[in-house]
Amino acid sequence: MKRIATSVFTIIIGLTAGCSPKAGPTALGGETASLSGTIQLTRGFDRAGEAYFSPDMKWIIFQAVPRGEQNYQMYVAQTKWAVERLIGAQTPTRITPKDSRNTCGFFSPDGKSLIFASTAGKEDPSEPSSGYQRQGGTYRWDFPTGMEIYRADNWEAAVKAAGPGGEINLAQHRLTENKAYDAECAFSSDGKWIVYTSNETGDLELRAMTPDGKPGTRLTNTPGYDGGPFISPDGKRLVYRSDRKVNDLLQIFVSDLVYNAAGKLTGLKNEQQLTNDGNVNWGPYWHPDSRHIIYASSAHGHTNYELYLMRADGSHQTRITFTEGFDGLPVFSPDGQWLMWSSKRTGTTQVWAARFRFPQGS
Repeated sequence: MKRIATSVFTIIIGLTAGCSPKAGPTALGGETASLSGTIQLTRGFDRAGEAYFSPDMKWIIFQAVPRGEQNYQMYVAQTKWAVERLIGAQTPTRITPKDSRNTCGFFSPDGKSLIFASTAGKEDPSEPSSGYQRQGGTYRWDFPTGMEIYRADNWEAAVKAAGPGGEINLAQHRLTENKAYDAECAFSSDGKWIVYTSNETGDLELRAMTPDGKPGTRLTNTPGYDGGPFISPDGKRLVYRSDRKVNDLLQIFVSDLVYNAAGKLTGLKNEQQLTNDGNVNWGPYWHPDSRHIIYASSAHGHTNYELYLMRADGSHQTRITFTEGFDGLPVFSPDGQWLMWSSKRTGTTQVWAARFRFPQGS
């Protein structure tokens, strides 16, 4: 909160002591066991995060709060490469209007479209800015009722016309239209489905719709928050976070996807809870192999969220980051060679990336 955010997240670090570190494998060598060539990709924002790669890895989309403003805006930026090494990102282009809250940008598998959630044209400044908040205020994100999901086609030409550092409003084509929060959206790898979170029914549940915005199929029907869904690259399973116990401790779940004879996504089955502890575990994301999931955990305290990798059955939980401060919202590049995440390791939350390799025994 996407989202900081993997929705409209505003991460507030440093107000509450965390839980004890959880037991489990720890990669020998610390951060260098899995990450190398670590690089900061965003600068100049009050905070930035929840970034995703385009399919060709030539672009990233992320949200950030520009100086002098209060809310997250959506940005896209071209990546910089030296042969096969990621060395930075160009000056980003803003794609959302002022007086709006924005989150959860994502590219379509063919790279021709992008989606994101925005209150553009429906912003109500009187709405509270902390829809989900852990006791003590260490992290929170918004559930504004004007938040809708947008799709922007042929975005690249429009962004290039605006140029680095330019602005353009791509919040033009709404896929959802109601008086509810619709956000936390992502494409399936075949481009046939968008999964997202909605409180259209009064409870925050997972839904799926086609890219043209036809009425979505409800995927979950359990009291409490369900959010941040991602379909596995092989199209067989869904990973998400949930506050099923309504105790502010998000946990990670996976379920099998159910399709009918016509190939329509109709629901979930065989739900499995992968984490079950006294920590906040959130922001899960699939590795391209569909067999591993990376996520963030408060196991080392709410001032020091760290990234963990686990197998898709919840086993072999292995710590990946070892730097003091918030690390969260991790995503893999489409080829699995790079990890990108949001980190507060230099004082303000920004987007970082590093070359990734599996730790021993994972």
